[in-house]
Amino acid sequence: MIQPVYTLLCKRDLEMALITLPRIVQFLSPEQEFIVVDDGSFDKVTTDRVREISTQIKVIVREEREEIIVSQLANYPNCRKYRNEYGPAFKLLDIPLLAKETHTRFCYTDSDIIYIKNCEDYFNRNENTYLRTDAIKLSVKLSKALFKYKWAIPYKFNSGYFSFDCKDYDLDLIEYFVSRDDVRNISWVTEQTGWALQFGQSGAAYCPNEEQFVCREHFDGPTTETLAIHLIANLKGKVQEWSKQNDNKSEAIKPNFEKSRNVSLSDWVQKSVKRFIRY
Repeated sequence: MIQPVYTLLCKRDLEMALITLPRIVQFLSPEQEFIVVDDGSFDKVTTDRVREISTQIKVIVREEREEIIVSQLANYPNCRKYRNEYGPAFKLLDIPLLAKETHTRFCYTDSDIIYIKNCEDYFNRNENTYLRTDAIKLSVKLSKALFKYKWAIPYKFNSGYFSFDCKDYDLDLIEYFVSRDDVRNISWVTEQTGWALQFGQSGAAYCPNEEQFVCREHFDGPTTETLAIHLIANLKGKVQEWSKQNDNKSEAIKPNFEKSRNVSLSDWVQKSVKRFIRY
């Protein structure tokens, strides 16, 4: 299924994006839209430099979309408040609201992901698919998510990459989520937690093979199996080096996907025990 690909970009990450975004373009079909969404920090120079990467890239600055998004959030005061407070909220609100205007499904990727080789299938998924990371990382205590709110949480969810069906997007759930003071304890994973809830209630989901699409804090570098790397934590400093990896499409390795599951009671017990031992 041809679906648009979105990324949310900050001006400070432009230099990295100039390395990573061209690699995304090479894995898209000619008719596939690649939309860069400004987090509000873009100036004209930034916008022009992003557009120069490829004619396939469309840039949507905040001013262009403000009236449309605000009107769609007219009955969602907590979402509007959250959006005004925190730039990454655009990933949870603006991007899906823009996507569903013209498409039934969309793909999202962070700009700090290096797509090395054979990545076409990541941008053409027909099932809800998310990136699995090396730990359960949420803005809410897992005990509260499971026992107080009874939310379904996908296992080791990371929102750096995903493909999502627009019909599964639930703005009412986000409105409720961002209104709770006890679920936004770690600001930088609030948006990720919001997306985890969207996937948790949407039914069956899939994840790329973890050795092919790497998303973990400690990683020594690409192997012959590696197709893509999310540069989380201290790995961002490797963008230049690892972007020079061979992208020979003649290699037979293709992306594999595995069915995901939700966090279970035993996962919570294990996480609690590890925390107890650590302290």
